[in-house]
Amino acid sequence: MVSSISKKGKNSIFAMLITLIIVMAISFGIIYAVTTFVGIGLMTLIGFEYNSIPAVFLFFFIFVCFTIPLDFISTSILDFVRFKGRIPESFYKVLEFFVEVVLVLLGLLVVDSIMKSISIPFRTKILFSVLLYVFTSSIEYMFSKDNNEN
Repeated sequence: MVSSISKKGKNSIFAMLITLIIVMAISFGIIYAVTTFVGIGLMTLIGFEYNSIPAVFLFFFIFVCFTIPLDFISTSILDFVRFKGRIPESFYKVLEFFVEVVLVLLGLLVVDSIMKSISIPFRTKILFSVLLYVFTSSIEYMFSKDNNEN
């Protein structure tokens, strides 16, 4: 009797782990696709140069892999500070902007230094960092507005 209960527990843990992996893979794929397609168009307009389309896809793959963990950590820390009520909302928004722009800029600097088949001028890195923050903030605002109305 005890072994059948533990078997069920192991199966449910295994099922939850598989589900988590699938959800994470799908989430990563969506983030990668949106970042790549929005990023290619936007960065090409503001000075991004590349040798081939596969190089661009590799660039954004490395960029997303590098920035997702940093974004998760920074967002967690910022939200912890915010929900503890230690900083006013206006200062939180300024701090969020600064942290997000710096992390994207850091990601661009790292990936640009690794890959030789792409070229990103520094002004393009800064402009892309700011525009990506504005884009993601707009998307978050639209989703939070929809959730607050329901």
